[in-house]
Amino acid sequence: MQDKEQYHLIKAIVLISLATGIVGISLGSVAASFDMPLWIPILLSLSVLAGAAEFTFIGMIATGANPIFAALTGILINLRHLPFGLSVASFIEKNAYRFIACHIMNDESVMFGLSQQNDQARKSAYWMCGLGICILWPLGVLTGYILSKNIPDIHVLGVDAAFPAILFALILPMLENKTTRKRVFIGTTLSIASIPLLPTGLPVLISMFGLLFKGKSK
Repeated sequence: MQDKEQYHLIKAIVLISLATGIVGISLGSVAASFDMPLWIPILLSLSVLAGAAEFTFIGMIATGANPIFAALTGILINLRHLPFGLSVASFIEKNAYRFIACHIMNDESVMFGLSQQNDQARKSAYWMCGLGICILWPLGVLTGYILSKNIPDIHVLGVDAAFPAILFALILPMLENKTTRKRVFIGTTLSIASIPLLPTGLPVLISMFGLLFKGKSK
């Protein structure tokens, strides 16, 4: 039974890493459509490793925004990494590798890490997903940039919809729990309602208020 669960975990991590790489293709194509030099999206994908902030930065630069202001906006969007860091600190070893562990911290690696039953499993899942995304995200950005120079409209391939579709498929079994369904509904409603009021990337943080809902599991 344990081997089967481990197989499904690895399969899910591989799928989510591939999906993230596909989203990277979208980012690369956006940068190319704005005639940005290749080094900008590549440097962002290697150093920032956070899609929402990178999309925002490139979009703001393309429309003439000050690079410093664009960077500060990206930092604001990535404030969610503060609670992320606090949540994974319990199973990340305090050695030289912790700096790499901080770099590969993202929504997906934190999600897979925290969902495991013990610290060793949490650490393994966290590193596996984090490194997978760390490799496939820049490759996706590079691929998207190159393809965009040869395909007039790369978005007709639906690359921007691949990631949310795969992510939804992964979490769908969790919705069998009544309390989880209500939390998802409340969080989604709050997030959508806040979209006109908050900068890109922040509404997803509002959805976390759905976790405050308490109910009996079923």
